[in-house]
Amino acid sequence: MNSLAILLALGAAVSWALTQVLTKTGLERMDLLSYASIRPLVALLFIVPYGLLTTGFQYPGLNFIAIAVLAGLIDAFFGSMLYFMAVKKSSAHEAASLANTAPFWGVVTAVLFLGEEPRLVVFIAAILVVLGAYFLVTRRNIPSADYSLWQTLPGLGAGVLWGIAETVPAKFCLNQGMSPIFYQLIMVSTAGVSWNLLAVFKGKHLFHHHYPLKDWGVAVFTGFSGFFLGWTLWLTGLNLAPASLLAPIRGSMTLFAFLLSIVILRERPTVRSAVGMLLTFGGVFLVSILG
Repeated sequence: MNSLAILLALGAAVSWALTQVLTKTGLERMDLLSYASIRPLVALLFIVPYGLLTTGFQYPGLNFIAIAVLAGLIDAFFGSMLYFMAVKKSSAHEAASLANTAPFWGVVTAVLFLGEEPRLVVFIAAILVVLGAYFLVTRRNIPSADYSLWQTLPGLGAGVLWGIAETVPAKFCLNQGMSPIFYQLIMVSTAGVSWNLLAVFKGKHLFHHHYPLKDWGVAVFTGFSGFFLGWTLWLTGLNLAPASLLAPIRGSMTLFAFLLSIVILRERPTVRSAVGMLLTFGGVFLVSILG
């Protein structure tokens, strides 16, 4: 596999994992709509000048713009909404682990819809990553009735939507000649419009509440790390290697989110979490060496 593509995908995984962990702190005091609305707007402040200084924004055709818009709705609006719900109900590493089953769905959809080769090693790697995510979900000492399926569905749903949106529409558009930065511009713009329209519909204003500067700082930083840096690295790597091979690399987010949640949020690891971390590392290592 292209070693540069691996490094870019790993960089995206670190950036997105940091975003996932910090989201827990961002939503502790900020309301969901204020937090979600400002993030894509911040990212656009970086995406536009970066695009102008590099490849520019060549018009790819209405069909490809429509696909990028759909991807923005699936990933950055509905997927993010489900993740925000998940992170409010559980710890950061639990929510991230469930959402980071995305590599499995990314591999499956890349094979089914992009016609990529269904290589056994890639499926094994994706399954290891998903198993790692399963073991990383640490159930607390609470009655089983209080830990229902409904508490896990938002995180799992985010994983499905992210896995689909990060592979099929993105790789299809890039294969057809759409530049990564233009795809990113349309996708993030769609997220910005969607979240801010929802805020208007709900009667919320971006500066409706006077949050501490620290909370706004978290929203601004995660807008940069999640929508700009993470997606820039991911799409650049995706332009160099098949989606089905890079999807398991993206699964290293589970490991990074786990470690960052310990360092930043002081969450306590367990033996179960250690098993999950090893499985995740095994999947990423396998596809990196043999993929």
